[in-house]
This record gives sequence, structure tokens and C-alpha cells, in this order.
Amino acid sequence: MVSSVLDRLKSVLPPPEVSLDPVDWAAVEQALGLRLPSYYKEFMDTYGGGTIEDFLIIYRFADNIEGTLEIWRSEMRRVRYFWDEVPEWATLEEGRENILPWANTIDDDVCYLLMEPREDPEQWCVVSRDEDMEWSVFEGSMVEFLVEVVSGRRREPWMPRDFPGDSPWFKTTAQYLADTDPG
Repeated sequence: MVSSVLDRLKSVLPPPEVSLDPVDWAAVEQALGLRLPSYYKEFMDTYGGGTIEDFLIIYRFADNIEGTLEIWRSEMRRVRYFWDEVPEWATLEEGRENILPWANTIDDDVCYLLMEPREDPEQWCVVSRDEDMEWSVFEGSMVEFLVEVVSGRRREPWMPRDFPGDSPWFKTTAQYLADTDPG
């Protein structure tokens, strides 16, 4: 099932034409202290971390585990600061958090995996929030969310009117950095 959803994503968002380093997913999951959904791993094995139209930045946890853990901790600190604006379904207690950030926008909006039930990552859905802590829920996987967003069938309040464009594109983090490096 994952492959068919990923195939739909590939039809609306061509993957990069670069080879990606293989990932030791067992080591990544051990470092994070949780199992990751197969759809996340398959997406990363196909696209890698990067950006959709230089707006939505998708994290590849495998590239920098310590950096990933720091992003997670930092985001949880920020969300805890606004605890009174966080939906009741979000668990923010340190060590028991049930939201895992997997993407952010250049405007500081964040997409998370809602890790419920924690023991079954294939059931995790997507939640997102804008910079003002307005939350929304998408009852589907990260890849299904991307298919809906990139195809234009789903709009989040935090999306600019011109996102996505008529011909959506993806760049790996390395491609993005090469394009933006002034030297």
C-alpha cells in the first residue's frame, strides 16, 4: 500500500535525480527511541530530506540524529511555552511526547506525525500548526498528506496562495544548499 501512495506522489512531485546514501533505519530508530512508519522510510529512500518549492522543508532524520533530536526538543520547548493553545490530544510531557516534527515551512509553520498509537507507527497521522499555534489534523499518512497538498486537493491555512505551483518540484537538502551557496 505504501508503494501505491508513493507512486501517486511521484506522479505529481518527481523525485530528485540523484542517488541517495543508504540509511541504517534500525540505528536511526534506536537513536530516536521509536519505530518510524514505513511510509516515512520509503519516502526518504526515494526523495531524501529536502524542500518542496523552497517552502516546505522535510527532515531526513538519518542525516543528523543529534540535530534531529535537538529540533525535536526545541520544538517541544516552543510548543510547551504555548501549552494553553495546544490541542488536548497532544502529549507534551517530557519523554512522553506524542508529536514528532517532520517538516517546517520558511514561515515557521510545522508538520508533525501524531504518534498515536505509539506502538503502531503505520497508524500515525499528520497534524500541523501555523506560527500562531492554530492546529489542523489530516487523518492520513505523511505521504498521503503530501499527495493531497502537492496535487492541490488540500490546503492548509498556513500555505501561501501560490503554493504549490503548477509544476511542483522537490530539491534535496544538498541541491538546495548548492543552489543557495553564494560562493
